[in-house]
Amino acid sequence: MKRLWIDDGSVEVGLDEAGRGSLWGRLYVGAVIMSPEDESYFDNGVTLRKITDSKKLTPRRRAVLADFIRENAIDSAVAFAEPEEIDRDNILQADLSAMHRALHSIMIPFQRILVDGNIWRPYTDTHGSVVPAITIIEGDAVSLTVAAASILAKEAHDQWVRDEIVARPELDERYGFASNMGYGTAAHMAGLKKWGADAAHRRSFAPVRAVTGLFTAQKKR
Repeated sequence: MKRLWIDDGSVEVGLDEAGRGSLWGRLYVGAVIMSPEDESYFDNGVTLRKITDSKKLTPRRRAVLADFIRENAIDSAVAFAEPEEIDRDNILQADLSAMHRALHSIMIPFQRILVDGNIWRPYTDTHGSVVPAITIIEGDAVSLTVAAASILAKEAHDQWVRDEIVARPELDERYGFASNMGYGTAAHMAGLKKWGADAAHRRSFAPVRAVTGLFTAQKKR
């Protein structure tokens, strides 16, 4: 796991999302700046070495690491895109817009952006300068800051789903959200067929369209 992608003194911020493949609800994005130096941490970097792709972590371990990241990161932020934005602009553009919003919330100046994936929309800072960015396929498996961002995004996404279930228990009763977090499992698909789509289902996604009928996305201008 690389602590810095390029060791040239530039401050790097990592970006990753959670919930992109979900059929329901928000997409969340994390943005994180971490110190690469062991001595910057109370445990001399022991916990730092446990940070990895959020998908490879148990929920319990991920929650512990999310707390560590929030408490020890130089700066961090979380942003989201609502399903209406996803349906209007498409999932890629909504993801990129949420990433930009997360970057807007980072207070520490940064000189390089590390993005999980292979597509990026140039980001302009408050001084009107385009910040250099590097896209990294499976970045959450090789970059510390991207992995940390993936953990914060996943924790924020799943906590939001759990909060929605508390407010509306029928979401779990109908679609099994407590276990699938909005992803297209067999239980979720069976619920869609029986109950139809909830207001927060992403109607631009094919499995939801199959239940709700044709969907015409507004083309992004």
